[in-house]
Amino acid sequence: MKHILFNIGIFFLSTLSFSQSIEKFSIDSGGASASDGGIQILYTIGEVNVQEYSTSTLSVSEGFINPQQLIIKIDPKIFLQGPYNTAGTMLDGLRNSNLLPTTSPYIDAKTCAQSIFDVTGSNAIIDWVWLEIRDSSDGITVITSTSALLQANGNVVDVDGISALTLNIPTGNYYIVLAHRNHLGIRSANTISLTGGTQSIDLTSDSTSIAGGANAITNLGDGNFALSLGDFDGNGQVQNSDLTGMLPLLGISSYSFADLDMNAQVQNTDISVLLPNLGLGSQAGRSENTKPIPKIIAPRRKLTN
Repeated sequence: MKHILFNIGIFFLSTLSFSQSIEKFSIDSGGASASDGGIQILYTIGEVNVQEYSTSTLSVSEGFINPQQLIIKIDPKIFLQGPYNTAGTMLDGLRNSNLLPTTSPYIDAKTCAQSIFDVTGSNAIIDWVWLEIRDSSDGITVITSTSALLQANGNVVDVDGISALTLNIPTGNYYIVLAHRNHLGIRSANTISLTGGTQSIDLTSDSTSIAGGANAITNLGDGNFALSLGDFDGNGQVQNSDLTGMLPLLGISSYSFADLDMNAQVQNTDISVLLPNLGLGSQAGRSENTKPIPKIIAPRRKLTN
């Protein structure tokens, strides 16, 4: 095995008579980087990794290596059943009513600028969503997770309201999970190869691309599919407990988990759209293994309504 040693700015202290002097050994300056597709890696800092002595089993160099995390960009697309309108768009009732919070309702509490909600049309922000990147070996282990913003056209974007999501993970194959505070979360049926550049991930057009298929996502009847509404209490299932929890909130106008159609009001229409979904459950597989219900996913969120 070939061993590599680095001399990192060594200073030698010697004593001559009653005085001391500090001698510095070799110090270089510089740096370098390498690119692979859309990924750039900075692999030195301060000093260049310069080989000075080498044998068949030993290499002595100066300098040191400071690896930088790899950057992956993804551009997911999803629809939510509650605010879905027609022709691949969703209504932005919460934005129009100035009810969208600038702080995410999920556990990381990311924030965005209020001005982001001034955008209208297909790029208007309709709500926050939760994304997880999971390990390919089990589909459960979370590699990284983040809050993100959802546009009316279904694009999931970063907190600037425009850009693709940037993830600090190596290239590789991963499962993608997307969830919402009162809709059932979904996971990609298969791993997705994430490499350099920006990767588009459309989870709206084919139910077989979702774990659980037609049982895990709602057919909108126009060739598109959406996350299923009704998970008021965030336990990953649509149950009578969701219905009873919503009833005391009828009539309020707020950013509420009970507002299933996301029109800025909790009304009887929210009850009527929930009823057909009773009995549905997420097929994504829960990452929060301390929760009692297995095989489901609910977005991590603050415990407020």
